[in-house]
This record gives sequence, C-alpha cells and structure tokens, in this order.
Amino acid sequence: MKKAVIISIVIIIVLVATTVGSIFLMSHNYKNLQKNAEITWQLSPTLIEQMRGKELDKFPYSPAPIQWNGKYFQVDDGHIIDGKGLPISFIYNRERNEKLNTDRFFSNSDIKGLVWQTSGVEVVGHYKDAFGQEEGDANQVYYVLSYLDLAQNAVIARDTICGSEPPKTTDNIQGATGKLPKEEDIINAIQLRVGK
Repeated sequence: MKKAVIISIVIIIVLVATTVGSIFLMSHNYKNLQKNAEITWQLSPTLIEQMRGKELDKFPYSPAPIQWNGKYFQVDDGHIIDGKGLPISFIYNRERNEKLNTDRFFSNSDIKGLVWQTSGVEVVGHYKDAFGQEEGDANQVYYVLSYLDLAQNAVIARDTICGSEPPKTTDNIQGATGKLPKEEDIINAIQLRVGK
C-alpha cells in the first residue's frame, strides 16, 4: 500500500511539473511571437508597403541564382495588422536574423530578399491498437523555406527541412507527431543556400 501511495505521489509530481513546464514554454513562445510581431512594423516602410496584402503563394516560382549579397531577412508565415487595419502576411524572426547576422540590415530599405518560412504536417503512417485496428495518425512536421526575390517578385528557390519522425508506438488514440525541425538545421540550410 505504501509503495502505491509513493508511486501515485511521484506520478502526480511529474504530471504537475510537466504541465507547469509546458505552460511556461507556451507563454515564453507567445511573448516572443508578440515581440516579433511588434518589431515587424519597424522594418523599412518601403518593404512594408511592397509586401502589404501579399500572400507567399501568390508569387510565381521562377528558379534562379540568389544574388542578395547577404541583404535579406528571415520571416515566418503569419498575419498581422497595423493600426489602420492593413495586413502583412509575415512576421520578422528576430532570433534567427540575429543568428544569421542579417539583423544589421533591420532598418535598411535596400533588402534584396526574404527567406519566408511556412510549415506543414505530413501523415507518414498510422498507429494500430492491440487488435490491429487503426487509431491515430503518425505525423511528421516540416518547414518550407521559400526564397522570395523582391526585385523579381518571385520565389527563386525552396528548401524543405523535416522534423524528426514520430515515435514508433504511442498510447494516444489521437496519434503522435515527431519533433519540430532543429533550429540549427534551418540556419544551416539558409546559409548553404544564400551564403554566409
């Protein structure tokens, strides 16, 4: 009986710690997203006006060499609206631009391109219960980096970075999803494509 009580207490402590950790992480990520959305409006007014109301999927795909001389920003897909109700469809990623050393061009109106990240989830399998009946999907997250040339108004290259595969088994009847792509993989892909 004592062992059962101790095990129950340990399980409760682990669940509480996991829940508190998850809430903290979500809160931190939300605050970063808010900060990034706020500073997006501080980008060059020329860039904001050029991109206002434009969606990434409306730009044609026209493969070409990237010749930006390092003058680009990395942005994430998202919709934000200024005080006038006018939208743009991306959010400046401060953390990644600092890692890429492109933050030095923050207020520069001579930006040549945007590396625009979108994300998706692919079903790569299905989990089965003990009786062989399908339960949930096995999902893998991926990011697509689209290299938007601002002079050509076209996407001139694309890279796809996959996250980890989902676990082989799960107790969740809804299925399971692998981890997000690694941050260093995203940075390396951009540097390989655009140059350091």
